[in-house]
Amino acid sequence: MKEITRRLYTKPVMLGVLLLVGMVVVLGLFVTTKTRAMSTFIPAGDDLFETTGNGETYHNFAASPIPAGFFTSNGGSPSQAYNDLVPLVGKPLSAGSDIDTIIHRNEDVTTPGTTTLTMTGLSLESINPITITYSDGSSEAWSVHVGLSAFKSSTGSMSIGDGGTFDSSLKVWPKFTFTSLSDGEVKVLDTGGSGSGLTAQSDSGGSGFAVAQSASVSDGSETEPVPAPTVAPAPCRAVAIDDAEVVEGATVSAASTASCPPVTLTSSNSPWAICNGHFCIPRPITEAELLASHNASPPGTKKKIAVQQAAIR
Repeated sequence: MKEITRRLYTKPVMLGVLLLVGMVVVLGLFVTTKTRAMSTFIPAGDDLFETTGNGETYHNFAASPIPAGFFTSNGGSPSQAYNDLVPLVGKPLSAGSDIDTIIHRNEDVTTPGTTTLTMTGLSLESINPITITYSDGSSEAWSVHVGLSAFKSSTGSMSIGDGGTFDSSLKVWPKFTFTSLSDGEVKVLDTGGSGSGLTAQSDSGGSGFAVAQSASVSDGSETEPVPAPTVAPAPCRAVAIDDAEVVEGATVSAASTASCPPVTLTSSNSPWAICNGHFCIPRPITEAELLASHNASPPGTKKKIAVQQAAIR
């Protein structure tokens, strides 16, 4: 009788245990399958951006001022140091497009995963000219263009999560090109330069940007050669290229690796999505540090703003 009772109780217990084990296995397979289904393969590629003039993009020269004497007035008076904030807006990299910033994702990613980044295009300009004051009390207006250093690559990394967000960090060495509104004189301050041992070389292969060695006029003759780069006494040893036209088709080499500290732009919990089958950043993100900020918008933003403004008028 005891044996029969024991069997009657043991059998349901064993069946219950087997059922519980089976449920755990099925649940584990479901979770694993769901997790795998959530992963997304993202091939390497370019992220394109437009920069609107909403005031959220700027460079502040407070930490590393444009050094005194960088500019010279027509009367020969040296400039005072410049340490103000300059609001910026995008200037298209090519005609027929509003794209002013290109960041390349260098590796394929299966989320969650990480890729290195390289900024391959940057073209910003001051919303308003800056005012440079000279030692004799006179002043002059200069426009500002911001591009990428000819000496140092701007690189970083991006961690892309399964949940539709990413974190990124990018170290940017900007090149500032100043143009006088009074006489068209050009000054270039490249923060990626070594500060010593610079040479300007002709390069017919068009592998980079540098200082033009000469300029042609309409009759086919050449003007005087443009002076080689000189060094401005900047605290961070930035390179000042005096009276030079920056053109494609030449390279500038540096003898050492010292340069200004980069502008480190970071973004956290920024959204990503799949748009028309491709990785995209669907809404504006702000990458910022203490003294610089870049508010980057997806392609088509400027056209949408123009349509909205036209509808209001």
